[in-house]
Amino acid sequence: MRTNEEMLAEIEAADGPEPLETLEGPALRELTAARLDRDAALKRVDEAVLKAREAGASWRMIGAVLGVSKQAAARKYRAA
Repeated sequence: MRTNEEMLAEIEAADGPEPLETLEGPALRELTAARLDRDAALKRVDEAVLKAREAGASWRMIGAVLGVSKQAAARKYRAA
């Protein structure tokens, strides 16, 4: 039976393209677009939490909407 070190050495010595180098064209553009969408959505959540707090929403209410505890919501967004 091969050891972990032997298997790792075999993987590292294997020929073939680097996985990240094979990502090009439409796949990479789609990934970039998805990341930008995610970043925009997270910014919208941050802004919505701030507006909800300004409107008097409790951390319990905000946490319920976000699917987290009131403590988790407060920890993440209190400084926002």
